[in-house]
Amino acid sequence: MTAGARRPPTFADACEAVLADPSADHSEDTTLAPVRIRSVPDGWTERRERLVASRLPADVDRILELGSGLGGLLRRLGERYEAIGVDDRRAHLRFSQARGATAVQGAPTRPPVRAVFDAVCTVEEAVGRASAVDLCVAAVRSLRPGGIAVVAAPTDPAAVAEPGVATYSGSRYRLERAVDVVSEGSPASDRTRSGAAGDELVVDYRITDRQTGDSAVVTDRRTVRTTTADGLTGAFRTAGFEDVLVSGESDLPGLVVGRGVRPVETGVPTAELDG
Repeated sequence: MTAGARRPPTFADACEAVLADPSADHSEDTTLAPVRIRSVPDGWTERRERLVASRLPADVDRILELGSGLGGLLRRLGERYEAIGVDDRRAHLRFSQARGATAVQGAPTRPPVRAVFDAVCTVEEAVGRASAVDLCVAAVRSLRPGGIAVVAAPTDPAAVAEPGVATYSGSRYRLERAVDVVSEGSPASDRTRSGAAGDELVVDYRITDRQTGDSAVVTDRRTVRTTTADGLTGAFRTAGFEDVLVSGESDLPGLVVGRGVRPVETGVPTAELDG
């Protein structure tokens, strides 16, 4: 195993990092990535795989996931397709690599790939971090002519992280995680016109060392971009997709899912990865 693919940090590693230096940069994208692993709801990966696969034809071979994160969905897609993920978070890539998924480092809105993929997908956690328009543009540039993009976008920040309190425990450490959403109050009409609006996700963590009694509290704040069915439709069309269809999912509240086809063109590069 190479240095870049060394083992991912454990839950205990994350707790120790916070207790050692509470003022450092602690978030689910950095030192607290193992907590993100624990907080993924049961069945999330299987439901997102069905969401993507049900919108793709049988002849899809190569698929790219933009913002593949911890690699849970990517690994499942890899059982069905030749799958590659792109993410810019080193802590998350280490989990992907440990799970045996193929992922490269790069910005999901500027993936270091060529336009050879039969399909591109991105789901709510990635869309909440970036502009739906930018991700749709990245998708169309990564697809072969006639390729298909599937985008699941949050209409409610709770689709990315549900508000509430949860407790996670290890043999030595206990972590209490409280999630709250602070809305910017942007009216729905604004979201329809712009295709995106932001809500601040505030996550507080209290970590306690059961052995010593030491504890620390840290806060992770990030903006979750939300949109509407009309906003996601506009993002697809702005990127140049044809045959765009956007709808809600009855069993996945707070999400809209879009599918679009890249128009058939000529002069498309043939190499899969830059470099």
